Amino acid sequence: MPRPIQFQGSPQAVRARLNKALLLPIPRAVSDELSLGAYLSLAGLHAGKGWIDGARRLTEVMLLASFISEAGYGPFEQEALVKSDAAIALVFQKGNESGVWELDDDAYAWFAAIVCLHDWQLRNAPMSVVAAASDRLDRIKAGEACQQPQKKRA
Repeated sequence: MPRPIQFQGSPQAVRARLNKALLLPIPRAVSDELSLGAYLSLAGLHAGKGWIDGARRLTEVMLLASFISEAGYGPFEQEALVKSDAAIALVFQKGNESGVWELDDDAYAWFAAIVCLHDWQLRNAPMSVVAAASDRLDRIKAGEACQQPQKKRA
């Protein structure tokens, strides 16, 4: 009796499963965890109980939402990017100066809309789009780290 062909561990089967996974949204448990972190950061900053990592997370969500939107998943107006960028810059400035990390009501409204959009994007955009946006963010973060001015030696 001939043995059935085993495709489960073959390179072709692995590649096919990977290609299919890239076309599907990320798993629900993963999207829920990512969204929960963004919502908690938003709530903490709005309540005046925020922290630097919460502000960083909202900055990342803002950028990821704009990148995923560029790929065709949800509307993200240029005005929203400009206003939310200015708002988060004030959060960092105030937080670094006073140690109080908070969003005012106007900034909260902008970021609440962005976090809701990103939550929807995580549930609907294919994993390949989310991964490409994440890679783009990583490249930006790496570039920022490389472009920091170096102190001159005396």
